[in-house]
Amino acid sequence: MQAFQGQQLILNILKCFSDSLLSGASCLLVVSNIDLKTNAPITKPSTFLKSSFRGFVLNINNDYRYMKMGYYVSLHAEILGNDVIPTTENAVDVYRPPILLTRAAKNGTPTTPFIVTDSVKQIMAEFAFPVVVFAVNPFSFNGFQIAKNRTALYRAVKSLSMNYRYAVCAHPLRGELVSVKCFFGECASEDDGVRAVARKVYETFKVPVCKLYVQRFNGGAHLCGLQPLKMGELTPSDVDLLSKMVSRFSGKGWSD
Repeated sequence: MQAFQGQQLILNILKCFSDSLLSGASCLLVVSNIDLKTNAPITKPSTFLKSSFRGFVLNINNDYRYMKMGYYVSLHAEILGNDVIPTTENAVDVYRPPILLTRAAKNGTPTTPFIVTDSVKQIMAEFAFPVVVFAVNPFSFNGFQIAKNRTALYRAVKSLSMNYRYAVCAHPLRGELVSVKCFFGECASEDDGVRAVARKVYETFKVPVCKLYVQRFNGGAHLCGLQPLKMGELTPSDVDLLSKMVSRFSGKGWSD
């Protein structure tokens, strides 16, 4: 399974790099805030932001949210006229649950029903308990909460909406909610449906590193949300997987 995943990672990147070459890019630069274990040259984000590099930029970061370093790397690449993974548009859209789910659904990804509101009464009128509530505020790292009753729902909406300053994205909890770490559209889940969701999300947004939230019910897997990975969530095996992919793709070999 790991060998297949590594091959799929390379194929995903090769396709994007080939498309970039056709548009005029001549070389690849890997920019990463993750300490990749590779002999291939890796540029730190702070160094890249001072550069005038021209070519294809592969931005490997644990967090691409607006105004985070991962976002600024993609923004700088675009300002210089470069092709970059991910684009700033995708980096912004993927962390906003309504846009994530709408774009993913249009590309064929199964998604859970949702409403965007700041009204607890509207949520209760639409869905039975339990309810999953995600923050829409792009600056929030609070993620989501599961509310099993009215009191818990009021508490969740108040917290995730920053005291009702922002709306929230609410879903019915219809089955098991699982989270998976995804790298270039591949994840370690044994569920074929979850893996298919991960691939479709990457196909749509081209975000290399993320955490997906997927509901499993009625024999299927349905996208529910997406968040950045915290650095502490990246295990040595995760870093090894990313390192091997970069090494194989660049042809620089791998350092054990």
